[in-house]
Amino acid sequence: MSGTLSIIGKVAFVVGVVVAVFGGIWGGESLPTNDFVIWVLLLAGIAIGLLNVTAREASVILGAAVALIVLGIWGLAGGLTPVYDISVPLAENVLGIVYCFGLLMAPAAIIVAIKAVISAASPGD
Repeated sequence: MSGTLSIIGKVAFVVGVVVAVFGGIWGGESLPTNDFVIWVLLLAGIAIGLLNVTAREASVILGAAVALIVLGIWGLAGGLTPVYDISVPLAENVLGIVYCFGLLMAPAAIIVAIKAVISAASPGD
């Protein structure tokens, strides 16, 4: 059973990454608006958080989630202005991909953070 769950987790990661890239480009806007893309990313993120992340990888996942959030805020705050000056569609696609990766990793980060808190709070070890 563990092997099957591992494969499901890996498939969820690959599907999530592919959907994040194509969803960010396909949206044509900086924010993803397709409900199907959003749901796939959220469900894949939950599967990644539950099935893929070990205790050793928790800090990396949480750090990556923070970086994605900062990149998204930076993009909205005008950090992509030089790219917008070159090409508005390019800047919107880059920002859309960042947002889609944020949608993918946010549920995974929440689950990993809860796992880390429970692990730190449990007695022993």
